Amino acid sequence: MASEAAVEAVVQAPDSPAADDEKAPRKWRTPGFQRMRLDWTTEDHAILDRAKATADGRLLREFPDAYRILNRIYDVVRTVATGPDGEPQKDQFGLAVWKKSQLGGFEEDFTKLSLKEKEDFLFSITTHSFEWQQQAADSWGEAMLAKAQWEERFSIGFDAPASGTVEDRTAHGRLDARDERYFALFLSMYSRKADALVRSIELLAQRLKDSMTF
Repeated sequence: MASEAAVEAVVQAPDSPAADDEKAPRKWRTPGFQRMRLDWTTEDHAILDRAKATADGRLLREFPDAYRILNRIYDVVRTVATGPDGEPQKDQFGLAVWKKSQLGGFEEDFTKLSLKEKEDFLFSITTHSFEWQQQAADSWGEAMLAKAQWEERFSIGFDAPASGTVEDRTAHGRLDARDERYFALFLSMYSRKADALVRSIELLAQRLKDSMTF
């Protein structure tokens, strides 16, 4: 349809519109805005990708039953993506890669789930919810403790100089606490991902319950 074609055109379009004629003279009131960076540098992007992969790997280790249940459901409602050789594709953790449509959404059909399968998945999610919530709470607790370390390290760095302005001592404190700060931010990101995982699978359980007819 025309609407789908329009959406696909937007999805496949470049990140930014074509530049205007660069030969036309112009004056910029804010030159810095003209040079605004719109993405991470190559080096920073590599570190960001590594942080995401580390967080995702930890999620898989600490919530194995959640991923096991999700993939059992996906096995029924989704189609495994295959490579040029026809072999099923796997991600970096060895999990199946699911086929997507041209617009980027997963090809899935939840009507394939039988009533018995819905009951089984619903009971599995319910019996594991306590464990998952406790694990997510532990992740939040780690993030808070890391934040406390960061603040303490900053205070020590701030008090270390024998002299200097408040701005100088603040800069010294921030530099001294940079390792603790980034670690605390990473654990905050992981805590958010853990909480999102638990909320998402519990929402899935509610949808399964709503779709069951007795």
